[in-house]
Amino acid sequence: MNSDFFYRPIWQQYGVCILCCLAFFAIVYLLFIKDIQQQAMLKAKLYEQKITETKLLQAKVNRYQASKNTLYSVISEKELAQVFEKNHLALRSFKHYQTDNMVNWDIELEGQFGDFINLISSLTNDFYFLDFQNLKISKQEQQLQIMFTLLFKKGIE
Repeated sequence: MNSDFFYRPIWQQYGVCILCCLAFFAIVYLLFIKDIQQQAMLKAKLYEQKITETKLLQAKVNRYQASKNTLYSVISEKELAQVFEKNHLALRSFKHYQTDNMVNWDIELEGQFGDFINLISSLTNDFYFLDFQNLKISKQEQQLQIMFTLLFKKGIE
């Protein structure tokens, strides 16, 4: 091994060693910071999920408390979308229109029949008011196409 490193002046040897150590510590430090940053982002996402779960549970408690006074409550569009996602149903179309005293939601879903039954039972268990009209179920290639209209009176909403 012919190396002229040891024949250089001592200050150059120390300088190269110090630069190598600094580079090593800089690389380790950057990797450590990157790992901490990723962990912080993961914790932030988990925190957001916990906040969302807390809000949903609070809404469920509020509905339960309100159900003591009235029999059913009206579902919002956001809550309906979350229930669709929870029951593995894909929303194909959503139309919202209203008349003088009624609000209509035309909804078209795609999914399995069991998931649709779970959707209805979960909405009923959560004390939601559901007035289904024009329920149509047709078979597509692998899944069912489910179309229905939800009616709400304007005084309730």
